[in-house]
Amino acid sequence: MRKLISLLLALIMLLGLIPAAMAAGPYTLDIYWVGAGDAPEIREGVEKAINEYIEPKIGANVSFHIIPWDNWEADAVNALKNDFTKMDLIFTADWEFYGDLINSGMLAILGDQLEQNGQGILDSLSESFLNGVKVNGQIYGVPTNKELCVPMGFLVNKTAADAIGWDLEKDPITSTEELEPWLAKYKEVYPDSYPYLMDTGSMVGRWADEPWINDWSGLENNAVAMRMAKLEDGTFDETVYSIFETPEQEAHIRLMYDWVQKGYIDPETINYTDEGHGLFGKGDFLVYTQPLKGNSIKAVEMYTQHHKKEDPEWECTEIILQPKYIVTAHTAGSMFSIPITTENPDKAMQYLNLMHTDATLVNLMLYGVEGVNYTKIDDVKVDVVPDAAWYNVHAGAWTVGDVRLQYVLGNEDPEKNDKLIAFADGVPETVCLGFRLNLRKFQKQVAAVNEAVKTYANPLMVGIVDPDDPEKGIEAMKKALEDAGIADIVAEATKQYTNWKAAQQ
Repeated sequence: MRKLISLLLALIMLLGLIPAAMAAGPYTLDIYWVGAGDAPEIREGVEKAINEYIEPKIGANVSFHIIPWDNWEADAVNALKNDFTKMDLIFTADWEFYGDLINSGMLAILGDQLEQNGQGILDSLSESFLNGVKVNGQIYGVPTNKELCVPMGFLVNKTAADAIGWDLEKDPITSTEELEPWLAKYKEVYPDSYPYLMDTGSMVGRWADEPWINDWSGLENNAVAMRMAKLEDGTFDETVYSIFETPEQEAHIRLMYDWVQKGYIDPETINYTDEGHGLFGKGDFLVYTQPLKGNSIKAVEMYTQHHKKEDPEWECTEIILQPKYIVTAHTAGSMFSIPITTENPDKAMQYLNLMHTDATLVNLMLYGVEGVNYTKIDDVKVDVVPDAAWYNVHAGAWTVGDVRLQYVLGNEDPEKNDKLIAFADGVPETVCLGFRLNLRKFQKQVAAVNEAVKTYANPLMVGIVDPDDPEKGIEAMKKALEDAGIADIVAEATKQYTNWKAAQQ
C-alpha cells in the first residue's frame, strides 16, 4: 500500500510539472526596430529561419516589430514610456531618443549584463565606442560596430566635374569658398541647373568644413556647440558657443546668399525632400554636402540608393573637408538597448552578443534567407531579391551588430566594412567625447530657441534671405535667439560640461 501511495504521489507530481515544462519553451524576444514598415510575408520567413538557428544556442526566438520612421516616437518610444509595452530590445541613438529614454528611466544599465553575457561585445568594440555611449558613467546601449569617424565633406558628381575641366586631384579644394570658380564654370555649361546641393534634414544647410562638433547639443540645427578641432597650440577650445552668433557662421551665411544670387543654389532648397528633390539621383548637380565615411563608401551607398535606371549614368566620388575626429554623436549613432520592460534581460543580452559575434545571425538579420530574400555572388557579395528584399524592410546595415561580419552588396567594395572601421584608426577623440547635454529643466527655452532657428537661421543658412534684411536677417536672428533664452542654455551647457569634465579626472 505504501508503495502504491508513493507511486500515486510521484504521478501527481509529474502531472503537475507538465504544464510548467510546456510553458518553459523558448523565450520570445520582442525586438523593436525602425524601418520602412512591416512586411509580414517577408518578416515571418526571416523570423522562422532566425528562430531555428538561435533556439539551440540561447533558448530564444525573435519577434521583430518593424516601425516606420514617421511612427517611431508614437509606436515605439511612447509605447514604452507610457504603456510599458514589453520590449526586449529597442533601436535607439543619440539622435533618436537615447537620452530621453534614459532620463525617463526606461533603459536598463548594461554593465553587469555585458560582463556576464556580452563578452563578445566587449571584445569587439573599441574603447572609444564604449566610453562614448556612457551616460553618467553607465552604458545603456550597445552600439553597432560601424564607422566611428564621420567628417563632413562633399559628394561630387565626377562626370560633371570632368565636363567642366575640374581634375579633383590636380585642383584640390580645402574649403567651401574654394569651390566658387568651379560652381561658376558649371553654371556656364549647365545654365538651367544648380551646382550646389545641401542637406535640408535635421541640420539645414550644414556645410562641408564647418568648425562645430556634429550634433553636439540636440537643439535645432546644432544651435549650441563646441569647436571640433585642436587649436594651433595643440589644445582644445572648450568654450560653448551659440553658433549662429559667431563670425564664422555669419561669413558662411553671407556666402550662401551670394551663391543664391549667382544661381549656384536653388532658392527653393529649403523645401527639398528626398535627397535634393531627386536631383542627386539624376546627377543634376556638382557637389552635395554630406557626412562621409572615407574611401568613397558614402558615394557608392548614396548612388546605389538614389540613382534610378531611367536616370543618366554618372560617377560619384567625394571630398572630405572637415578634420577627422571621434565625436560623441558618432559613437551612439546606432544602438540597441534593453528596456526595463523586458522579462528576460539575460536572453536579450545573449542575443545582442550574437549580433556582434555570429556572422550567420548577422546576415540573417540583415539580408534574410539565402535563396529567398537574397542570392550570393561569392563568399562576400550578395544581391537582394527585389520582390522579397528583407534588406529594404528594416533600417539597414548600419543598425545590425558588427558590420565586419556582414556581406556587402554586389556593387560595393568587398573590403568596405573593414575600411569603415579602419577609417577611425589613429583618429583623435574630441575633448568632450561622452558628454551629453541634458536640457530637461529648460524646455521652455529649448522650444523657443528651436522655433527661432527654424524661423530665422535655417532660411539664412540656405541663402534665401538677405543677411542684412532688418526683419529676417542676421541681426533679427540674433535678437530672436536672445529673446528665446539662448544665453540660459549656453550657461547651463557650460556648467554641465565643467561638472562633467571634473568627474572625468
